[in-house]
Amino acid sequence: MPRSNARRNLFFVLFSAFITFFGEIRDASAQEVRLKDLVQIRGVRSNQIHGLGLVMGLNGSGDSKKSLATNRAAANLLSRLGMQMKEDEVVAGTMAVVMVTGELPPFSRNGDRIDVKVSTVGDAKSLAGGNLMMAPLRAADSQIYAVAQGAILIGRASGSGAQVQTVAMIPDGGVVERETRTDFTRDGIMTLTMKDPDFTTVQRVCDLINSHFRGFYAEATDPSAVSLRIPASYADKIVEFVAELEALKVVADRAAVVVLNERTGTVVMGGDVMVSPVSISHGDLSISVGNAKAKDAGAPQHIVEVQGTTVASLIKSLNAMGVKPEDLVSILHSLKTAGALKADLRVM
Repeated sequence: MPRSNARRNLFFVLFSAFITFFGEIRDASAQEVRLKDLVQIRGVRSNQIHGLGLVMGLNGSGDSKKSLATNRAAANLLSRLGMQMKEDEVVAGTMAVVMVTGELPPFSRNGDRIDVKVSTVGDAKSLAGGNLMMAPLRAADSQIYAVAQGAILIGRASGSGAQVQTVAMIPDGGVVERETRTDFTRDGIMTLTMKDPDFTTVQRVCDLINSHFRGFYAEATDPSAVSLRIPASYADKIVEFVAELEALKVVADRAAVVVLNERTGTVVMGGDVMVSPVSISHGDLSISVGNAKAKDAGAPQHIVEVQGTTVASLIKSLNAMGVKPEDLVSILHSLKTAGALKADLRVM
């Protein structure tokens, strides 16, 4: 048998595997998800903080003498410590001005520790082995909420093997000094915000909450928000109410999307991506998906009929045949143009 005919027969066998995976994919797409992973409570959020700091103890890899900001910061620091020094008297290379950034978690308390990141501002070559001096961290309201200080470790403190030596993390390097007040309820009402807005999912969330707590407490204001009235029995037990709420599970709906990476041949899709009845013909090869029938063009054709199927099975079959990524993209584009691919096609 010629190699081309054997290849076509293999294609027909693989293509018929569409139906086998259809039921499994549909079941996977209907999995329940916790509300904790679908929504977030409006008002329960972190806050970004930042400030300028001075890293000292560098082994000649700090800012050069050209950095006026470093010279001035070092002179001011030493002056506050009781040592009068002019800006031009600062030793270059042993220190560097850095931007210190962090994230203040919700419900943080005085004394809590947070991770901070330091990034060079001047022309320092490396922060390896340095020590961050005490740096106040401010939020958007210009108030100080934390202070940062600590040793900087990069690649065993020597910088060896590190790709980037001008940015570093200081685990637990920040200490919270001002508590943040988080108000997530107002007049007994809280708002749940959908992480992925969707009309169907937000309605399912409302129905689930009302059914579980046996009352009309949740109402969708738009595809991304749910207004939730706290039941009277939980008025003094907000934490218990939220914990019970987050544990509820709902089937999250999602739009049908196919994402293609033409360079790597990677295809990402949901289980609801369907292919409508359509005929695919090329030369003496004809494949009928669903109830579509291939027309006789006057030449002998091998026809394989496949009932309702998904893109996942199509990709699996084509990949098993060794179809190139660019050919795969072309096939899916053609299906989308013909209206047979019921999904958004996105090419990376």
